[in-house]
Amino acid sequence: MTDTKNPNTYQNFRHKSDFVFTIRAARILLTPVGIWPLDRSSSITADVKSMIQVGVIFGLMSFLLIPHVIYTFHDCEDLTRYMKVIAAQVFSLLGIIKYWTMIFKKQRIRSCLVKMQIQYKTVECEENRLVMKNSAKIARFFTTIYLSLCFGGALPYHIILPLLSEKIVRADNTTQIPLPYLSNYVFFVIENSPFYEITFASQIVISTIILFTNCGTNSLIASMTMHSCGMFEVVNRQLETLMLDQRRDEMKASLRNVVQYHLRAIEFADMIERNLNGIFLSEMVGCTLIICFLEYGVIMEWEDKNILSMVTYFLLMTWMFLNVYILSYIGNYLKQESERVGVMSYFLPWYDHSEEVNKNLRMIILRATRPTCFTAAKFFDLSLRGFCDVFKTSAAYLNFLQTMTG
Repeated sequence: MTDTKNPNTYQNFRHKSDFVFTIRAARILLTPVGIWPLDRSSSITADVKSMIQVGVIFGLMSFLLIPHVIYTFHDCEDLTRYMKVIAAQVFSLLGIIKYWTMIFKKQRIRSCLVKMQIQYKTVECEENRLVMKNSAKIARFFTTIYLSLCFGGALPYHIILPLLSEKIVRADNTTQIPLPYLSNYVFFVIENSPFYEITFASQIVISTIILFTNCGTNSLIASMTMHSCGMFEVVNRQLETLMLDQRRDEMKASLRNVVQYHLRAIEFADMIERNLNGIFLSEMVGCTLIICFLEYGVIMEWEDKNILSMVTYFLLMTWMFLNVYILSYIGNYLKQESERVGVMSYFLPWYDHSEEVNKNLRMIILRATRPTCFTAAKFFDLSLRGFCDVFKTSAAYLNFLQTMTG
């Protein structure tokens, strides 16, 4: 086994590649939209370019969302259609919330990522490195599933559903394929070619930007959270090997390392919680609403026997459920790992050691009685219980919608 008694005997020469592996998916998704936290501006010109990029991206998001909302509130006469398309509006709004949160919290999120990189560099042994690397693999697995369902449901929604929808009859008695997002642009008419085709393509491009923002932010959250879980796993592993140190001096040094690493794990998790609890709240509430309206869409398409449309809505609904589940799972997993530190400390043979060692162990147990967890803006904890609440709440909203439209 690699020596864990002296941290200076091990050096992780692969810390750069380990860190890149952990954040690669999030970086690929967030860099094109200009909100990757580790992109630093080194000059005034770079700052101006970044501001222009942010302004353009936000303008495009608003160009998609605002006319779509205007249409559904003023032009949409079919209440059933309105109920189905409002899910897209909530999703776009979530993208904008995440976009500006990443901008306002950029410096603090960058600090979290820098700490991740340092932790890979200063890892004490190969076994601990593998624990952290395994946590990164789990985060990438979540990202892969999320991206597959995201684009697997979004592409049919933006391309196939407009082809299957009822054609729009123009004043000259010609027909057009409806836009992916039916919109009222108020100040100008886009019915004539080529403006209509340009608008059709631009809506797909803008919705893809929103998908990148949502997926990239969720990937970054999964990467940082699973890294935090990996740190608590390392603490538990250190506790397992703690009593192998029989000599008094070695025991004291090993216990000091455990306490220091435990504090670093708690501090890192608290940084994530402080910076992203607003996103956690918007995600849980927004996904609950989206799931409700997608469930309504599945029922309506089933009654109309539109199988392909029903499958598309079902894929999108599954994606939203999975999104909430992943967020709840990693929050619940973090809480469990932090609680396990106290359990591991209690079951150590502390009675065979000095009072000084026992006092330090009691401090670890006492701190672990207040487990580390993520909250939705301090309103409730992210846990599997919260995931069940999303199920129940969306079903209650669906029942209300059916009663209102029935």
